[in-house]
Amino acid sequence: MLVFKQPNILFFSKLVFSPLQLTLKFSSYNCIKLKKHFLLLITICFLLLQSSCVQSERNIPSENNLCPIGKTLPSNDGVHRVALVIGVGQYKSSHIPDLPGPPEDAKRIYKLLTGPQGYGFPKQNVCVLLDEHATTENFKNKFNQVLINRVKANDQVLIYYAGHGSQTKDLNGDEQDGMDETFVFHDARTDSVKDFIDDDFDVLIKKLYKKTKLLTIFLDSCNSGTAMRGDVEFLSRFVSPAEEVVERLSDSTSKPEQLENKQAGWLTNSLKGMVVFTAAGDGTSALEKNSRGVFTDAILTTLGQSNDKQLTYAQIARQIRPLVKSESYQIPYFQGDLSRFVFSGTKRDRPLSWEIVEVSPQLKLSGFPLPGIGKGTEFRVYSGAVKGSETKDPAKAKGFIVLDSSTGINAIGHISLRIENAEPIQVGDVAVLSRPSNDQRLLKVTLRAESKSNGISVEQTKKLISVIEQHIDAKTMIALVEDKGDFELSYENNSYVIKGPENLNRNSIASEDDVIENLRQHALQRVLISLRGEGGQLFTDQETLQVQIVPAKTQNQCAEGVNWQQQSPNSIKVQDIPLCYKWNVKVKLKQEATKRLLIGGLILSTDGNIFGFPADGSAVPLGPGEEVVFAADDETFFGSPPLNIEDQIIVFGTQENNPVPWSKLTLSSQSRAGDDKKGLYRILDRYISGTRGVGINKPIVTKNKDIAWTLSSISMRVVEYKK
Repeated sequence: MLVFKQPNILFFSKLVFSPLQLTLKFSSYNCIKLKKHFLLLITICFLLLQSSCVQSERNIPSENNLCPIGKTLPSNDGVHRVALVIGVGQYKSSHIPDLPGPPEDAKRIYKLLTGPQGYGFPKQNVCVLLDEHATTENFKNKFNQVLINRVKANDQVLIYYAGHGSQTKDLNGDEQDGMDETFVFHDARTDSVKDFIDDDFDVLIKKLYKKTKLLTIFLDSCNSGTAMRGDVEFLSRFVSPAEEVVERLSDSTSKPEQLENKQAGWLTNSLKGMVVFTAAGDGTSALEKNSRGVFTDAILTTLGQSNDKQLTYAQIARQIRPLVKSESYQIPYFQGDLSRFVFSGTKRDRPLSWEIVEVSPQLKLSGFPLPGIGKGTEFRVYSGAVKGSETKDPAKAKGFIVLDSSTGINAIGHISLRIENAEPIQVGDVAVLSRPSNDQRLLKVTLRAESKSNGISVEQTKKLISVIEQHIDAKTMIALVEDKGDFELSYENNSYVIKGPENLNRNSIASEDDVIENLRQHALQRVLISLRGEGGQLFTDQETLQVQIVPAKTQNQCAEGVNWQQQSPNSIKVQDIPLCYKWNVKVKLKQEATKRLLIGGLILSTDGNIFGFPADGSAVPLGPGEEVVFAADDETFFGSPPLNIEDQIIVFGTQENNPVPWSKLTLSSQSRAGDDKKGLYRILDRYISGTRGVGINKPIVTKNKDIAWTLSSISMRVVEYKK
């Protein structure tokens, strides 16, 4: 794919999208036609070569230099940062399904580490193994050559793997679940090559750990399967275990008592200081969607921000979790010393952003292939000289741009909102992703075929379609499809049954009207979970507001004798709520906060319902160090089915002169039509209702400068405890 920066080249890109496609066009002509059109095609090639275009893969090493193994170089701050990046999507065995996403995920991680807006890893220090280069033997060799043989004490090391994972029976008793995890490299399960077992990975890690303890591991693969429906649009990065697929190079049959500790997943508990982020745990699958790993997208979104201060792994973990949840049901897993600074405390004064490349006759942008780019994506635009936390402050922006079309690395857009008296947008300005594309709002729902058990009849389908067409919001948020839907709808015992992608029942509803409204709420939840605050230098997401779920003062009789295990504020871990147990939401404004905030929140239930608090739809003012427990009758909840599925609680904070009625955003746009919308409320309303295209000819102008805001979110699930 090419990045075009000239208007005529954007036109030609519609004709010939890449050198590969150009070659295919040549090959499709017979000799006579080739002569006839040769001059035209050569002209196109000449224009392409003369344009100021660059390869989107320009930061990826050439095939002959995928893995430099020479002496490592220090970053600008003197720290040696070294990485091994692996992406396996093509498999030699016909029994292992290929994955389109991992190689591209690995390339994006490489650019995050080494690019001009990246983390300062010298290219000489980063080894990339893709597809056929990522064989089992080559991985072991490069691990030794690139990492063990090169690093020294206090060097920062990153290991990233995207591809299939699997399991095999544990033979030495070091696993809590009785199963060892495996990497599935390119040549696994062919020519006597086995899966690479985690015990052997442990051996390599321990050797590396003796050289430096600053190890970070990101694994976008599965170590367990799931009962996911077969028609969902996600691809699972898990391949079923096969007999005799593991080559045990280590002493992996040693007795349990000879081992230091039992493991939970990939991390050996005895290696203090190491950090491991895995895409999925607790029985969920690591998924990819649209050829991109959901987990890797969340990593890029989080680490792609600018940071004036050093980020800890705990801080980015808190942000990654809801981003993953907004796209899939998988549950990421975070282990190790999360208090460590990311990549040894690298500071970045520019986020992964886009650039304005043309203003007239069309507004054109180009940049890093970020998650969420597409039609309807919203950017905040800043001066090209912007730095640090200013890129998170909407008051510092010149205005907002909404994309009309995009290739993922190039786009055409229009100004939707302009800050009064701000300088005009010009070439070289920075565009920072504010809210993702319209696709984020669209929930695809598979109707189970009438020919199948509990299928949807033709008559029922017509009724559902009619309800959608008459619902002003549902018709832009719900798509009924034959297969590969996010959700599935069937009919059983005189009710419609809604199933999520994890193949568990979310709700049972009798009428078509109520079904469509419930599905709209599910789509809305995905939008709300994907929101990120814009706090600038004032507020920090997942920090400024400290959120907890706490037991209610009075309990139901059925909850007597049940133990409550309290999680800390803004905990990365899920808060388990015993079935039948009553609970409330507690919020505290951090003592270091410099502004009073108006507090409101939403409870996003997996059955599709959304509850707002305060119950009266207002907002509670909090000063620095103050706290509130939402404990009115309508703000006290109790644990009820469905069980073992995570719900999300989001708490928002806005400045006092910029209130947002958060509970109203869960209503239909028609219900909000009469509201006098100002400031942030107007911006979010246009985003949630899908009307960001308004103002193409005449952008909205705002005078309100106090529009910085923040949020924190935590996860909860209802579980059944035995007394």
